[in-house]
Amino acid sequence: MPTLPALDIKTGINESPHVIILGAGASKACCPNGDRHGRHLPIMANLVDTIALRELLERNGIEIETNFETIYSKIHSSGNQNLLDELDTKIREYFGKLRLPETPTLYDYLILSLRPKDAIITFNWDPLLPQAFQRWRHLGNVLPAIHFLHGNVDIGIDTERKASRFLSDGPARGYNITPTNLLYPIDKKDYATDPFIADQWRAAEFFLSNAYYATIYGYSAPKSDVEARSLLLKAWQNNSTRELAQFSIVDIREPKEVEAAWSDFIIRNHGGASKDFSWNYLMRHPRRTCEAFAFATLQQTPWEEDPFPRAESLTELEKWVTPLLAEEASGLLAGKPHH
Repeated sequence: MPTLPALDIKTGINESPHVIILGAGASKACCPNGDRHGRHLPIMANLVDTIALRELLERNGIEIETNFETIYSKIHSSGNQNLLDELDTKIREYFGKLRLPETPTLYDYLILSLRPKDAIITFNWDPLLPQAFQRWRHLGNVLPAIHFLHGNVDIGIDTERKASRFLSDGPARGYNITPTNLLYPIDKKDYATDPFIADQWRAAEFFLSNAYYATIYGYSAPKSDVEARSLLLKAWQNNSTRELAQFSIVDIREPKEVEAAWSDFIIRNHGGASKDFSWNYLMRHPRRTCEAFAFATLQQTPWEEDPFPRAESLTELEKWVTPLLAEEASGLLAGKPHH
Protein backbone atom coordinates (compact mmCIF):
# COMPACT_ATOMS: atom_id res chain seq x y z
CA MET A 1 0.00 0.00 0.00
CA PRO A 2 1.33 3.47 -0.85
CA THR A 3 1.92 5.93 1.96
CA LEU A 4 -0.28 9.02 2.10
CA PRO A 5 1.42 12.44 1.97
CA ALA A 6 1.82 14.46 5.16
CA LEU A 7 -1.50 16.26 4.68
CA ASP A 8 -3.35 17.86 7.60
CA ILE A 9 -6.99 18.22 6.58
CA LYS A 10 -7.74 20.65 9.42
CA THR A 11 -5.02 23.17 8.56
CA GLY A 12 -4.95 22.48 4.84
CA ILE A 13 -1.15 22.08 5.01
CA ASN A 14 0.76 19.33 3.22
CA GLU A 15 4.27 19.03 4.63
CA SER A 16 5.42 16.61 1.92
CA PRO A 17 7.90 18.43 -0.31
CA HIS A 18 7.74 19.55 -3.91
CA VAL A 19 11.12 18.96 -5.55
CA ILE A 20 12.34 20.72 -8.69
CA ILE A 21 15.31 19.29 -10.61
CA LEU A 22 16.98 21.74 -12.98
CA GLY A 23 19.26 21.20 -15.96
CA ALA A 24 20.90 23.59 -18.40
CA GLY A 25 17.63 24.00 -20.30
CA ALA A 26 16.15 25.80 -17.29
CA SER A 27 18.88 28.45 -17.23
CA LYS A 28 18.44 28.84 -20.97
CA ALA A 29 14.71 29.39 -20.43
CA CYS A 30 15.49 31.81 -17.59
CA CYS A 31 17.37 34.09 -20.00
CA PRO A 32 16.28 33.07 -23.51
CA ASN A 33 17.74 36.23 -25.03
CA GLY A 34 20.88 36.30 -22.92
CA ASP A 35 21.59 37.63 -19.44
CA ARG A 36 21.47 41.26 -18.33
CA HIS A 37 24.41 42.06 -20.58
CA GLY A 38 23.39 39.87 -23.52
CA ARG A 39 25.65 36.92 -22.68
CA HIS A 40 24.09 33.65 -23.79
CA LEU A 41 23.52 30.69 -21.51
CA PRO A 42 25.32 27.64 -22.89
CA ILE A 43 24.08 24.08 -22.80
CA MET A 44 26.38 21.08 -23.17
CA ALA A 45 25.65 20.86 -26.91
CA ASN A 46 26.89 24.40 -27.67
CA LEU A 47 29.21 25.13 -24.74
CA VAL A 48 32.40 24.84 -26.81
CA ASP A 49 31.44 27.69 -29.15
CA THR A 50 29.45 29.80 -26.67
CA ILE A 51 32.45 30.03 -24.33
CA ALA A 52 34.96 30.13 -27.22
CA LEU A 53 36.80 26.91 -26.38
CA ARG A 54 37.18 25.59 -29.93
CA GLU A 55 40.58 27.15 -30.67
CA LEU A 56 42.00 25.91 -27.34
CA LEU A 57 40.75 22.36 -27.92
CA GLU A 58 41.90 22.17 -31.54
CA ARG A 59 45.32 23.51 -30.57
CA ASN A 60 45.61 20.58 -28.17
CA GLY A 61 44.51 18.08 -30.81
CA ILE A 62 41.10 17.43 -29.22
CA GLU A 63 38.31 16.23 -31.51
CA ILE A 64 35.22 18.47 -31.14
CA GLU A 65 32.11 16.48 -30.27
CA THR A 66 28.53 17.60 -29.62
CA ASN A 67 28.45 16.96 -25.88
CA PHE A 68 31.10 18.87 -23.94
CA GLU A 69 31.00 16.33 -21.11
CA THR A 70 32.13 13.65 -23.56
CA ILE A 71 35.03 15.86 -24.63
CA TYR A 72 35.98 16.53 -21.02
CA SER A 73 35.89 12.83 -20.15
CA LYS A 74 38.36 12.02 -22.92
CA ILE A 75 40.73 14.79 -21.82
CA HIS A 76 40.44 13.57 -18.24
CA SER A 77 41.34 10.03 -19.33
CA SER A 78 44.37 11.36 -21.23
CA GLY A 79 45.74 12.92 -18.05
CA ASN A 80 46.33 16.38 -19.63
CA GLN A 81 46.03 18.30 -16.36
CA ASN A 82 47.19 21.62 -17.84
CA LEU A 83 44.35 21.55 -20.37
CA LEU A 84 41.85 20.52 -17.69
CA ASP A 85 42.93 23.46 -15.52
CA GLU A 86 42.68 25.88 -18.44
CA LEU A 87 39.18 24.66 -19.28
CA ASP A 88 38.14 25.06 -15.65
CA THR A 89 39.45 28.64 -15.59
CA LYS A 90 37.66 29.64 -18.81
CA ILE A 91 34.38 28.09 -17.73
CA ARG A 92 34.50 29.84 -14.35
CA GLU A 93 35.33 33.17 -16.01
CA TYR A 94 32.42 32.98 -18.44
CA PHE A 95 29.78 31.72 -16.03
CA GLY A 96 30.98 34.03 -13.27
CA LYS A 97 30.11 37.10 -15.37
CA LEU A 98 26.49 36.09 -15.96
CA ARG A 99 23.88 38.31 -14.32
CA LEU A 100 20.12 38.01 -14.00
CA PRO A 101 18.01 40.62 -15.79
CA GLU A 102 16.52 43.23 -13.47
CA THR A 103 12.99 42.11 -14.38
CA PRO A 104 11.29 38.90 -13.15
CA THR A 105 12.68 35.69 -14.66
CA LEU A 106 11.82 32.01 -14.55
CA TYR A 107 14.12 31.58 -11.56
CA ASP A 108 12.32 34.30 -9.61
CA TYR A 109 9.05 32.46 -10.14
CA LEU A 110 10.59 29.11 -9.19
CA ILE A 111 12.13 30.49 -5.99
CA LEU A 112 8.84 32.11 -4.96
CA SER A 113 6.68 29.14 -5.98
CA LEU A 114 8.04 26.93 -3.19
CA ARG A 115 8.20 27.01 0.62
CA PRO A 116 10.95 26.00 3.10
CA LYS A 117 9.71 22.39 3.13
CA ASP A 118 10.48 22.16 -0.60
CA ALA A 119 13.74 21.98 -2.54
CA ILE A 120 15.36 22.97 -5.80
CA ILE A 121 18.00 20.51 -7.01
CA THR A 122 20.26 21.84 -9.76
CA PHE A 123 23.00 20.45 -12.01
CA ASN A 124 23.84 23.94 -13.32
CA TRP A 125 27.12 25.81 -12.86
CA ASP A 126 25.80 29.29 -13.63
CA PRO A 127 25.12 31.75 -10.78
CA LEU A 128 21.59 32.76 -11.87
CA LEU A 129 19.71 30.61 -9.35
CA PRO A 130 21.87 31.87 -6.44
CA GLN A 131 21.26 35.43 -7.65
CA ALA A 132 17.51 34.83 -7.68
CA PHE A 133 17.68 33.42 -4.15
CA GLN A 134 19.74 36.38 -2.96
CA ARG A 135 17.26 38.96 -4.22
CA TRP A 136 14.34 37.33 -2.38
CA ARG A 137 15.97 36.29 0.89
CA HIS A 138 14.96 39.60 2.48
CA LEU A 139 11.47 38.06 2.73
CA GLY A 140 12.79 35.86 5.56
CA ASN A 141 12.68 32.11 6.07
CA VAL A 142 10.09 31.50 3.36
CA LEU A 143 12.24 30.18 0.50
CA PRO A 144 13.07 26.59 -0.52
CA ALA A 145 16.36 24.81 0.05
CA ILE A 146 18.76 24.72 -2.92
CA HIS A 147 21.25 21.93 -3.56
CA PHE A 148 23.99 21.97 -6.21
CA LEU A 149 24.76 18.47 -7.49
CA HIS A 150 27.64 19.54 -9.76
CA GLY A 151 28.88 22.51 -7.76
CA ASN A 152 28.36 26.12 -8.81
CA VAL A 153 30.57 29.09 -9.70
CA ASP A 154 28.99 31.11 -6.88
CA ILE A 155 29.22 28.50 -4.14
CA GLY A 156 32.20 28.33 -1.82
CA ILE A 157 32.87 25.80 0.92
CA ASP A 158 34.83 25.57 4.12
CA THR A 159 35.60 21.86 4.33
CA GLU A 160 36.86 22.05 7.90
CA ARG A 161 33.72 23.75 9.21
CA LYS A 162 31.49 21.90 6.73
CA ALA A 163 29.91 25.19 5.73
CA SER A 164 29.00 26.74 2.38
CA ARG A 165 28.07 30.25 1.25
CA PHE A 166 27.66 32.39 -1.84
CA LEU A 167 31.04 33.65 -3.01
CA SER A 168 29.33 36.85 -4.19
CA ASP A 169 28.49 37.61 -0.53
CA GLY A 170 32.20 38.23 0.04
CA PRO A 171 34.58 36.70 2.61
CA ALA A 172 33.29 35.52 5.97
CA ARG A 173 35.35 36.22 9.04
CA GLY A 174 36.84 33.04 10.50
CA TYR A 175 36.02 30.95 7.44
CA ASN A 176 38.36 29.56 4.80
CA ILE A 177 36.07 29.53 1.77
CA THR A 178 37.18 27.90 -1.49
CA PRO A 179 35.20 27.41 -4.73
CA THR A 180 33.44 24.11 -5.35
CA ASN A 181 34.58 21.66 -8.02
CA LEU A 182 32.66 21.85 -11.29
CA LEU A 183 33.91 19.37 -13.86
CA TYR A 184 33.49 15.60 -13.64
CA PRO A 185 34.22 12.93 -16.27
CA ILE A 186 30.81 11.65 -17.36
CA ASP A 187 31.94 8.03 -17.66
CA LYS A 188 33.03 7.79 -14.01
CA LYS A 189 31.51 10.53 -11.92
CA ASP A 190 32.42 9.98 -8.30
CA TYR A 191 29.95 11.88 -6.16
CA ALA A 192 31.18 10.29 -2.94
CA THR A 193 34.77 11.58 -2.88
CA ASP A 194 34.05 15.32 -2.71
CA PRO A 195 32.49 15.99 0.76
CA PHE A 196 30.38 18.94 -0.45
CA ILE A 197 29.02 17.12 -3.50
CA ALA A 198 28.35 13.99 -1.44
CA ASP A 199 26.38 16.06 1.05
CA GLN A 200 24.38 17.73 -1.75
CA TRP A 201 23.48 14.33 -3.20
CA ARG A 202 22.39 13.01 0.19
CA ALA A 203 20.05 15.98 0.55
CA ALA A 204 18.72 15.50 -2.97
CA GLU A 205 18.04 11.83 -2.35
CA PHE A 206 16.26 12.65 0.92
CA PHE A 207 13.96 15.20 -0.71
CA LEU A 208 13.20 13.04 -3.74
CA SER A 209 12.47 9.98 -1.59
CA ASN A 210 9.91 12.04 0.37
CA ALA A 211 8.48 14.20 -2.42
CA TYR A 212 4.79 14.34 -3.24
CA TYR A 213 5.39 16.36 -6.39
CA ALA A 214 8.48 16.38 -8.59
CA THR A 215 9.11 18.73 -11.51
CA ILE A 216 11.99 18.25 -13.94
CA TYR A 217 12.90 21.35 -15.93
CA GLY A 218 15.44 21.35 -18.76
CA TYR A 219 17.26 18.22 -17.59
CA SER A 220 17.30 15.21 -19.89
CA ALA A 221 18.90 12.72 -17.47
CA PRO A 222 21.01 11.33 -20.31
CA LYS A 223 21.57 7.59 -20.21
CA SER A 224 25.29 8.32 -20.59
CA ASP A 225 25.20 9.97 -17.17
CA VAL A 226 24.71 6.59 -15.55
CA GLU A 227 25.52 7.45 -11.94
CA ALA A 228 23.32 10.54 -11.71
CA ARG A 229 20.35 8.82 -13.31
CA SER A 230 20.80 5.75 -11.12
CA LEU A 231 20.91 7.80 -7.90
CA LEU A 232 17.81 9.79 -8.84
CA LEU A 233 15.86 6.68 -9.82
CA LYS A 234 16.85 4.84 -6.64
CA ALA A 235 15.69 7.77 -4.49
CA TRP A 236 12.37 7.99 -6.35
CA GLN A 237 11.80 4.23 -6.09
CA ASN A 238 12.41 4.49 -2.34
CA ASN A 239 9.57 7.03 -2.13
CA SER A 240 6.64 5.19 -0.54
CA THR A 241 4.24 7.93 -1.72
CA ARG A 242 5.27 7.86 -5.38
CA GLU A 243 2.20 5.90 -6.55
CA LEU A 244 0.09 8.85 -5.44
CA ALA A 245 2.61 11.56 -6.29
CA GLN A 246 3.03 13.57 -9.47
CA PHE A 247 6.11 13.52 -11.72
CA SER A 248 6.08 16.23 -14.39
CA ILE A 249 8.72 17.21 -16.93
CA VAL A 250 9.15 20.48 -18.82
CA ASP A 251 11.23 20.04 -21.97
CA ILE A 252 11.43 21.54 -25.45
CA ARG A 253 11.41 18.08 -27.06
CA GLU A 254 8.26 16.26 -28.12
CA PRO A 255 6.32 15.07 -25.02
CA LYS A 256 6.15 11.43 -26.15
CA GLU A 257 9.93 11.35 -26.57
CA VAL A 258 10.46 12.91 -23.14
CA GLU A 259 8.00 10.60 -21.41
CA ALA A 260 9.73 7.59 -22.95
CA ALA A 261 13.07 8.83 -21.58
CA TRP A 262 11.56 9.19 -18.09
CA SER A 263 9.33 6.09 -18.23
CA ASP A 264 11.13 4.51 -15.26
CA PHE A 265 9.96 7.43 -13.10
CA ILE A 266 6.35 7.89 -14.26
CA ILE A 267 3.72 5.64 -12.67
CA ARG A 268 0.54 5.14 -14.70
CA ASN A 269 -0.95 8.58 -15.40
CA HIS A 270 0.74 10.29 -12.45
CA GLY A 271 2.96 12.45 -14.58
CA GLY A 272 3.85 13.54 -18.06
CA ALA A 273 5.76 16.02 -20.17
CA SER A 274 4.95 19.40 -21.67
CA LYS A 275 6.77 22.09 -23.59
CA ASP A 276 4.69 24.74 -21.83
CA PHE A 277 5.62 25.51 -18.23
CA SER A 278 2.48 27.58 -17.61
CA TRP A 279 0.36 24.43 -17.10
CA ASN A 280 2.50 23.25 -14.18
CA TYR A 281 1.12 23.49 -10.65
CA LEU A 282 4.09 25.70 -9.78
CA MET A 283 2.54 28.43 -11.92
CA ARG A 284 -1.14 27.63 -11.31
CA HIS A 285 -0.90 27.02 -7.55
CA PRO A 286 2.34 28.73 -6.42
CA ARG A 287 3.40 27.91 -2.84
CA ARG A 288 0.37 25.55 -2.63
CA THR A 289 1.32 22.86 -5.15
CA CYS A 290 1.29 19.84 -2.83
CA GLU A 291 -1.86 21.00 -1.05
CA ALA A 292 -3.76 21.68 -4.27
CA PHE A 293 -2.71 18.34 -5.78
CA ALA A 294 -3.62 16.40 -2.62
CA PHE A 295 -7.03 18.01 -2.24
CA ALA A 296 -7.81 17.44 -5.92
CA THR A 297 -6.73 13.80 -6.05
CA LEU A 298 -7.24 12.50 -2.51
CA GLN A 299 -10.13 14.62 -1.23
CA GLN A 300 -11.93 15.31 -4.52
CA THR A 301 -12.25 18.96 -3.51
CA PRO A 302 -10.03 20.86 -5.97
CA TRP A 303 -8.66 24.19 -4.87
CA GLU A 304 -9.29 27.21 -7.03
CA GLU A 305 -6.28 28.31 -9.05
CA ASP A 306 -4.39 31.45 -8.07
CA PRO A 307 -1.84 31.67 -10.91
CA PHE A 308 1.25 33.83 -10.95
CA PRO A 309 0.84 37.10 -12.87
CA ARG A 310 3.17 38.14 -15.66
CA ALA A 311 4.79 40.75 -13.46
CA GLU A 312 6.60 43.66 -15.07
CA SER A 313 8.84 44.31 -12.07
CA LEU A 314 10.23 42.63 -8.99
CA THR A 315 8.24 45.04 -6.85
CA GLU A 316 5.02 43.96 -8.52
CA LEU A 317 5.90 40.29 -8.01
CA GLU A 318 6.68 40.83 -4.32
CA LYS A 319 3.39 42.66 -3.81
CA TRP A 320 1.56 39.74 -5.40
CA VAL A 321 3.21 37.07 -3.22
CA THR A 322 2.84 38.97 0.09
CA PRO A 323 -0.75 37.76 0.87
CA LEU A 324 0.35 34.16 0.40
CA LEU A 325 3.17 34.65 2.92
CA ALA A 326 0.72 36.16 5.40
CA GLU A 327 -1.64 33.20 5.06
CA GLU A 328 1.24 30.77 5.62
CA ALA A 329 2.23 32.64 8.78
CA SER A 330 -1.33 32.14 10.11
CA GLY A 331 -0.92 28.36 10.01
CA LEU A 332 -4.09 27.81 7.96
CA LEU A 333 -4.36 27.41 4.20
CA ALA A 334 -7.87 27.90 2.87
CA GLY A 335 -7.34 26.99 -0.77
CA LYS A 336 -8.94 30.18 -2.04
CA PRO A 337 -7.42 32.75 -4.42
CA HIS A 338 -5.91 35.90 -2.95
CA HIS A 339 -6.02 37.82 -6.21
